[in-house]
Amino acid sequence: MTAEQPRKSAWIPWVFVGAMMVVIIVNAVMVTYALKSYSGLAVEKPYERGVRYNEVLAVQRGQDALGWRVSVTVEPGRLILRLADRDGNPLERTGVTARLERPVGTDAPLPLAFTHQGGGVFEAPLGDLPHPGQWDVKAALRHGDDQYLLVHRIVVTK
Repeated sequence: MTAEQPRKSAWIPWVFVGAMMVVIIVNAVMVTYALKSYSGLAVEKPYERGVRYNEVLAVQRGQDALGWRVSVTVEPGRLILRLADRDGNPLERTGVTARLERPVGTDAPLPLAFTHQGGGVFEAPLGDLPHPGQWDVKAALRHGDDQYLLVHRIVVTK
């Protein structure tokens, strides 16, 4: 009786086992990263906001009816708002309450202190922001009984 020689192709099933192990390890790494990274939640209580979406649309229609022209400009070290009414006349005596927020991440909002420069121009110092890149300017503008809510994305470089 002769001893049976192992087949030269006996390693082939182990290639499939090894490939599946690589897939399982990569998937485990991806799941771990996904669970520990940004949640993707853009707003607090998204369900409640969705239910009240018609209210959001009504506010936007009222804001559009005002016809205000609002522009946001970033200059080195400062943020400039230019406000005009429907006819292009500067909006004077307008109250501005604003903050900067990161669109992604958990950084706390940074308040902005705007000062009126005349001619419907308002200016706020940016100071040293903790991170360069994209920021959202969120402002409430009040002129008499009218209110305008502004959300504008800017890019700040160091």
